[in-house]
Amino acid sequence: MMRLASTMLCGFVALCSQGVLRHIGVPDMLVPQLIVLLVIHLSFAEVTTFGCIMAFLLGLLVDVSSAVLLGPWAGSLVVLFGSLALLSQRLFIESGVAAACITFFSVVATNILFSLLGAEYPVVTWEYPQKVLGQALVTAMVAPVVLSALARRARRKNGAFVSRGSALTPV
Repeated sequence: MMRLASTMLCGFVALCSQGVLRHIGVPDMLVPQLIVLLVIHLSFAEVTTFGCIMAFLLGLLVDVSSAVLLGPWAGSLVVLFGSLALLSQRLFIESGVAAACITFFSVVATNILFSLLGAEYPVVTWEYPQKVLGQALVTAMVAPVVLSALARRARRKNGAFVSRGSALTPV
């Protein structure tokens, strides 16, 4: 229960930070999708049914914050979690470059799933793909730092010693 509460608190902080960035005037294409980073971390650290439930609840949190009770973000984040959890035995995010590449493709795939599940955004115009690619690039740039912080936090909770060489490298 504590893991669920801490994950939901991290999701709430991520949503609040995205909202603050938008409120101070940062364009949508430059705001990183921190919830997707949380789901990426979950898909590599918590490859269980409980992890899938947490990914669904994070998607539900995003849907509720956008005034949709149960909608496309919950579905797209669960599909992302399932896909990355299946590939987690083959993919490794210890390197910053790998984390950035996985994050870039995850943000693009999540936004494509979101646009397929919900008819809120016009995909035909140039503005939506430009926004998605911008968010994917910005999220990929912050991914090594955020994922390494989440990995350190998970190791501390599990009691594992975190040395200088055991964390994710930024490059």
